[in-house]
Amino acid sequence: MKILLQRVRRASVTVGGKTVGVAGSGFLALVGCRRGDTPEDVDRLAVRTAALRVFEDADGRMNRSVADLGGDVLAVSQFTLYADTRKGNRPSFIEAGDPSAAQSLYERYCADLRSILGADHVATGIFGADMSIDAALDGPCTIELRSECAIEPTNSPRPRIPPPTLEFVPVDSEAREAEAMDVARRAWPSTYAGIIPDEQIPYMIERMYSPAAIRRDTAEGAPFYLLVADGTTAGVCSFDLSRRGPDGSAELHKLYLLPPWRGRGVGAMALAEVKRRLADAGATSVWLRVNKHNLRAQAAYKAAGLRRAEALCTDIGGGFVMDDFIYRAALVPDNGGLEKRGKSST
Repeated sequence: MKILLQRVRRASVTVGGKTVGVAGSGFLALVGCRRGDTPEDVDRLAVRTAALRVFEDADGRMNRSVADLGGDVLAVSQFTLYADTRKGNRPSFIEAGDPSAAQSLYERYCADLRSILGADHVATGIFGADMSIDAALDGPCTIELRSECAIEPTNSPRPRIPPPTLEFVPVDSEAREAEAMDVARRAWPSTYAGIIPDEQIPYMIERMYSPAAIRRDTAEGAPFYLLVADGTTAGVCSFDLSRRGPDGSAELHKLYLLPPWRGRGVGAMALAEVKRRLADAGATSVWLRVNKHNLRAQAAYKAAGLRRAEALCTDIGGGFVMDDFIYRAALVPDNGGLEKRGKSST
């Protein structure tokens, strides 16, 4: 996959004389897909798009990302990015992806950006249409992002992609409290859409992720952490470091990832680190709540060695309940976690 990012003050795209996408200050992203691209390639480049620091800060240095800016992205598909001009005067497009596969990957890229930046900050063209683009370039500043995918024979193994580095960054400032709230606002809708009532989502986010809630839980022994993968905020986590049940159990309160980071091993790495820290702090087991209809999360926790125990339904006010299963796992002390490897900011 190849993405050409142009920093813009504004950009718009029209089809048949009708404006179909408009973006303010941010990026015009020209997106080309090639044969062999995967959804994982798309997810990585969406995260890179949002995190790339090429916008000026107060000192005039390129030190802010489009996410920091609260900026927009206008994403337009462009298969001609894979033009091969090495021979003759007519470009070859043999490396460009099959249109149906390319459309699916382009739409995934746009969906990832909406999850990261917010739906109101991402505009698109129409895949395969004859489009006219109007843009006021800023700088100019043009950056190319590429996936590492190469076209290989079908019987050739894909290169191993190393796992991301992961840091647990304490939520110990107003800026990090705001970031934790922002993660919840972006992660919860895609997690609970169709599982709990739509109006319950903002109610629970405010109840559980407001600065007052974060400070209260931290004071009571359940600190919050931002999960930072490869230098980019990927999620949020909170667990008991001091409170224990009569049986020595400790609760994992929260473990949520932003959509582009799901299915990439970050959740498993975070859970393993939580289990290590709890065991080293003296807990003998960990337990957590999972919504009865959140089958994806239940499958992930089962794969990590947790087992379903009892059901628990709690009235949380506002006319809402938390209708969950309890999952549990025994803990064994292991001092070889992220802290011992120098990967944590705690």
